[in-house]
Amino acid sequence: MTQVFINRTDGYYKTISCVSDIMDNELTVSHVFRTGNEFTSYGLPYGEILAKKLGVRDGMNILEIGPGLGDIAENLLRAVSDFHYTFMDISYDAVKNLKKRFTGRKYSFIVGDFLKEKFRDKFDLVICNEVVADFPTIVNMTMYAPKLKDEDRDEYFDAVSLIKFFGLSLPKVSNFNYGAVKFLDKARTMLAENGKIFLCEHSSDKPKRIPVLGHNEYSIDFSLLEKVADRLKFAKKERGTLTGLLGVSDKKAVLFYTRPELKMLYAFLKRSGVLIDQKAYAPEEAVETLRKAGVALRAGKAYAEYLEERAKSLREITDQFNYLILES
Repeated sequence: MTQVFINRTDGYYKTISCVSDIMDNELTVSHVFRTGNEFTSYGLPYGEILAKKLGVRDGMNILEIGPGLGDIAENLLRAVSDFHYTFMDISYDAVKNLKKRFTGRKYSFIVGDFLKEKFRDKFDLVICNEVVADFPTIVNMTMYAPKLKDEDRDEYFDAVSLIKFFGLSLPKVSNFNYGAVKFLDKARTMLAENGKIFLCEHSSDKPKRIPVLGHNEYSIDFSLLEKVADRLKFAKKERGTLTGLLGVSDKKAVLFYTRPELKMLYAFLKRSGVLIDQKAYAPEEAVETLRKAGVALRAGKAYAEYLEERAKSLREITDQFNYLILES
């Protein structure tokens, strides 16, 4: 019999001692596009594009779950002055760093698990960007009374109840995005009138394991979430890819994160106290960046041509990410 178990990532994130290291091993799309660049038709940072899309305005009460380094918030709030923004992360180190970057009464900070935390406030906007894949996934889910570890039993039977309540149909054995469904169910109750949820994550028809440093994540079945959203009776619903949301161009780009030799160079330079921006580069720009960092490239032109041959359109990444905007 196939073992049924719950994939969790909370233990990994709670023990992180340097949140900036996450971006070196688990680079996010929003981090790549955190500054305006030539690879989107809009030329704007991810957060600014999001602000326009979501209609961010003065007076909003906003909650962001798993905000990382705070890049989205910084750009999202650029055009407004009257707001309250709550950062929530399971990592103490992440929240500690956010407190250094964002100061004043307009900001609140919570260290905790969104699925377990109790909230009193209502929010005009709830943002969960590239985080929901970290929520619990029930692997090899089956409705036929499987053998379970004691620590998995409560969540398994809660998942069974959710599947029945939302009228979901699953294959006999499948991976079930339990945490993602729980997120939508809970976030719906936290919205103010005409409030919105923005959810973005790696998408696939069936949840698949994504191995990353120190833990596994699972891609999200957005068709499943749409069914849940319909049952929760959201007034408006929009789904699309990040390629469309950001207007990602066909231009080929180099990411230090995805080129093995560049990743090694990046790690070496970082250990030496030289920090290269983890963003998308044109091939010649990548070579010039290395030179400025003190890397001796005797055949710079040849290496630029080598990078040009192996550069890829960022669409190959952004096509794999779906977003969902829901309005109460």
